[in-house]
Amino acid sequence: MGWKTSLIMYFGTQGIKTSDVSDRVEDLGFECVIGSVDYVYDWKGRKPTKAEILSLGDKVVKVLDGSGAIFNLDTHD
Repeated sequence: MGWKTSLIMYFGTQGIKTSDVSDRVEDLGFECVIGSVDYVYDWKGRKPTKAEILSLGDKVVKVLDGSGAIFNLDTHD
């Protein structure tokens, strides 16, 4: 199955459309999925390091800045 980071997002009401927020996280490499999570980042068969996971989280924070959205990351095999 491989290592993946799941992203669950709770959208804010700061005037930024959910479709724009979605585009931002997809530009980071997340894929929008239908199911128990909103987006998945595929680590392409390799186990990510703690630093890589935190760096990905930092990138999510940056693209969500000003959107009012909050999120949760979960990385697993």
